[in-house]
Amino acid sequence: MPQVPLIIEAEPDDPGCATVMVDGTVAGRPYRFIVDTGAVRTQLETDEYTSALATTPGESSSGMFGSHCDPIVTVTDVAVGPLRVATLDVTRVSPIPQRPGNLLGMDVLQRYRCLFRLQAGVLDVEAPAAGRGGRELRMDSRCHVYVDVSWPGATAQACWDTGAGITIVNRDFWLAHRGLFEEIGTSAGTDATGATVETPVVLLAGAVIGGHWFGRHKAAVVDLSQANSTLELPMDLILGYPALHQADWLFDFPASRWTVMSPSRSQRSG
Repeated sequence: MPQVPLIIEAEPDDPGCATVMVDGTVAGRPYRFIVDTGAVRTQLETDEYTSALATTPGESSSGMFGSHCDPIVTVTDVAVGPLRVATLDVTRVSPIPQRPGNLLGMDVLQRYRCLFRLQAGVLDVEAPAAGRGGRELRMDSRCHVYVDVSWPGATAQACWDTGAGITIVNRDFWLAHRGLFEEIGTSAGTDATGATVETPVVLLAGAVIGGHWFGRHKAAVVDLSQANSTLELPMDLILGYPALHQADWLFDFPASRWTVMSPSRSQRSG
């Protein structure tokens, strides 16, 4: 089946966390993108090509710590391996220091059946369908993907986000379920707008997702009230790389089905 090589860039100061990226082209020009299932729209930094394009007003979007409004431009010939779009309206943003600003969003990914194999560093495109064994895919109007994360006596509504280098826990959920977390320190977190805030870092207890067990992993506690105020499905968690790399995930976006595939045995505990 067609494949896209994934570039997994570990966070040097945050063991276990990483950024998932791919190389592609737009109008024949090379770009490196963060693979971001949390982004409804693909995003490109302002450069020689995008700065010459006509703009239309963009919609205001919220990060974890701030909000911003950037113009929309129409680009041509987006190609990331077998992922191809002839024309695409993308957000154009100013470069953010020390952070990749190009995002491959759900406006491209949702056109395909995608098997995310983060440990293997591969995205399989048009992977075999999950069939009737797959679960119904829950998405909001902004194409955020939601899964349930369950513990005895508690369930969290989680956004499945390859653009998150670490799992994010809504502060209200943390306060209501302190027994699920072990505090291990603090960290400076940066959102998609470039805003940075010092946040508590915790270990999230092992949980069941999609019928499979996932070991405990690192997470940051953030007040998501601002982001949740704009969403029809509020988020208790944003599942990031420390959780996502523990399994292979099949999302059949056109058929609205999903399945957890081959959870990693080596990652099932602590």
